[in-house]
Amino acid sequence: MKKAVIDLLNRVPVVLIVIGEALVIYLATAIAKLAFAQLDPLYSVWYRVGFMVLLLLAWRRPWSAAKRGRLFHRSARSWGLVVLLGCSLVLMNTMFYVAISNMDMGIAVAIEFMGPLSVAVITGRSWRERLGIGIAAVGVVLLAGISLANPSGNGTFVVGLIAILIGGSMWGVYIVTGRRVASGGNSLDNLCIAVTIGWVVQSLFLAVPAVSHVIHPKSTATWALEPGGSLKLLALLFVISLMASFIPYVIEQITLRRTTSGAFSVMQSINPAMAVAVGLAFGEIPNVGEIIGVALVICAVIITFSGDAAPAK
Repeated sequence: MKKAVIDLLNRVPVVLIVIGEALVIYLATAIAKLAFAQLDPLYSVWYRVGFMVLLLLAWRRPWSAAKRGRLFHRSARSWGLVVLLGCSLVLMNTMFYVAISNMDMGIAVAIEFMGPLSVAVITGRSWRERLGIGIAAVGVVLLAGISLANPSGNGTFVVGLIAILIGGSMWGVYIVTGRRVASGGNSLDNLCIAVTIGWVVQSLFLAVPAVSHVIHPKSTATWALEPGGSLKLLALLFVISLMASFIPYVIEQITLRRTTSGAFSVMQSINPAMAVAVGLAFGEIPNVGEIIGVALVICAVIITFSGDAAPAK
């Protein structure tokens, strides 16, 4: 079954994989906002990462005799990359949840691209990547500018801005370290170890209050305070983790091996377009400027990958 899934992902065009991945992520993000009314964002993201860790450990079982030798006997440099991958991924997710609790999702998604676009500018090599990066940058800046000019979030915008800038920089670190870890083989097992380490670090700060706030929901919660509400909340957080973390990050460890860091960064620029599409389904109508920004991002993706003939690995 595992081999069949990986073979399928190696045959499907990378752009189509990313479109599907973005759709799943932003649907899960929309669902996550339901959880914020019941559980604070910092605690919600602890469960999101925690459920992902449990799913990966159950699937990959890195402690098995067949894997222990190659996974746990590594150089200090290799361990450093794995730790950096895990911590950057966890911090990226944590800051994103803090941001969307203080500003609109569209604003957060656009600003977060400061990180991966910086990676794309540094690592892009072909004329297609450079042209695509330029067009994507115009589209993302346009989307960000429109959102920043009309902030409508209910929280503290400056807090959200700082959080998403940190999250964006961690996204850039994740892209670079993720590809380096994936290129060495055993990418999914290494991802499992990396995220586990990141979650352990995160747990030092969030585990106790996160568990406490599920057992005893905050006074402003609604259905979480009802009988069985805590179990319903955990079920909702599990679905969010499955859709927004487990499925996307497992897929990314495969697609990262099929692209350069720059190409992957530009490919991810379709996310603002998908965020607008998901928002449209929830009644958020984009204006003309936002439509132009979305079109530019989609154009960048097409230009960048239309000439990609690299075989899947």
